[in-house]
Amino acid sequence: MAQTVSFDFKNAKAMATDADIAAIKDQVVAAKATLVNKTGEGNDFLGWIDLPVDYDKEEFARIKKAAAKIQADSDVLVVIGIGGSYLGARAAIEALRHSFYNSVDKSIRKTPEIYYAGSNISSTYMAHLLQVIGDRDFSINIISKSGTTTEPGIASRIFKKKLVEKYGKEGAAKRIYHDRYLRQKCFQQHSVGNHADICAKPDQCNAVNGL
Repeated sequence: MAQTVSFDFKNAKAMATDADIAAIKDQVVAAKATLVNKTGEGNDFLGWIDLPVDYDKEEFARIKKAAAKIQADSDVLVVIGIGGSYLGARAAIEALRHSFYNSVDKSIRKTPEIYYAGSNISSTYMAHLLQVIGDRDFSINIISKSGTTTEPGIASRIFKKKLVEKYGKEGAAKRIYHDRYLRQKCFQQHSVGNHADICAKPDQCNAVNGL
């Protein structure tokens, strides 16, 4: 690892003495070895251990390029997904940005408003979200490992239709962003797309992205 994590328990000594800590030292060292060496059960879910130093740098560059484009041409970004597919993005945004991000002026936000869709099948929610977007410029980010989940599929169809109506098919294609799972499936089946994570021919990706 690039850095060492230290543990300062001096303020907990009223409850955990030096002897208490010493008593579990061997267990903690063994647990660390199991994690770092990836030898325990569930070791195929330990990619987070090396994430700060070992990640797909090309993918990261594509994400930053896509983010810059969205910031430049969109007033609103709609993140489409359900469960863990979108909660990671939502958690990071809510943790790092203004508590009332979408409500403050853009001079404070600096970036587009961000809304979420595809986690329910409420027609009322969708109608209200479309009202919020109005005639403003927007892009969508579809996050789905399977591309076949009902709720994101419905939301994707609705927003694709609105994008095509507003920008035409070619313009809409430049405002649809996929996560790597959908993009890989799309590329494998249709060999389309470009380096900004945009599906160049969204109509050919119907089978995998719910559009």
